[in-house]
Amino acid sequence: MLTHLLATHPRILAECAIAERLRRRPGITLHPTLFNTPLIYGPADAKNEMSSLYQEYLQTASDARLPLLLTAPTWRMDAARVAAAGVPESINADAVSFLLDLRNRHPATAPVLVGALTGPQNDCYRPDLAPDADAAENFHSPQIAALAATAADFLLAQTLPAVGEALGIARAMGATDKTYLISFCTGSDGKVLDGTPLPEAMDFLDRQLTRRPVGYFVNCTHPQFIIDAYPVGTLARLIGIQANASSKCVTQLDGSSVSQADAIDNWAKAMLELHAKHEVPILGGCCGTTLSHMQSLLHSR
Repeated sequence: MLTHLLATHPRILAECAIAERLRRRPGITLHPTLFNTPLIYGPADAKNEMSSLYQEYLQTASDARLPLLLTAPTWRMDAARVAAAGVPESINADAVSFLLDLRNRHPATAPVLVGALTGPQNDCYRPDLAPDADAAENFHSPQIAALAATAADFLLAQTLPAVGEALGIARAMGATDKTYLISFCTGSDGKVLDGTPLPEAMDFLDRQLTRRPVGYFVNCTHPQFIIDAYPVGTLARLIGIQANASSKCVTQLDGSSVSQADAIDNWAKAMLELHAKHEVPILGGCCGTTLSHMQSLLHSR
């Protein structure tokens, strides 16, 4: 399904921020380790607020007649964190069902795919804390198996700071029957945070894996970093970006008490330049982005 979408649509939207936008809303408290995921169970006002953000993105893509990728709020819902938080063991499946139900209640003019998300074991900005490939495969496999058992359209590993952990996760995802994507967290030099140039990281995983991902993303970065770092023709396997609203390095943004953003017009210009020069079809937002950022991607078609 995802492969067909990529073959038939030169531009595809991806969601912009959800958790960070909720964090800024008065009256909403995110879980200290599971963030917005427990809101799928309530309270009703907070659940409805989260649903409304997804609905904004759904409506925008539908009005533009563009496909949309949404991801269930399952980032870092590994077995250890779930058990420590005392939430239902079924939270991964429940979160996917929450988003599938939401999509099904809002028919769109173009395809909408729902992905199931996993994140790094440790801090996404600390590659020194990332497990090696074998440890990562062992750690992430239970959650990935739970996500693969759902009706999600694809799997996505996001905010990965190190190639070794990405390899372990990709092995686990490749052992399922789902198509999957791998997304690296990259710095202002355009490299994966462990220092690996992006083309080398993608090529390494492709050579190591029996079943490769459909393609690669970058996220928690700014499009200009990628444009400046790599000449045209070197990023053939990069198919998506979920970009920060700010052009500051992630290490400068980490822990900021306020949302950071550059001028939306500048952000959109860089996103569309990346789309045009490197033929990156999937465009979405990460930290600091809002509905206005998604809408800005529609101005040039």
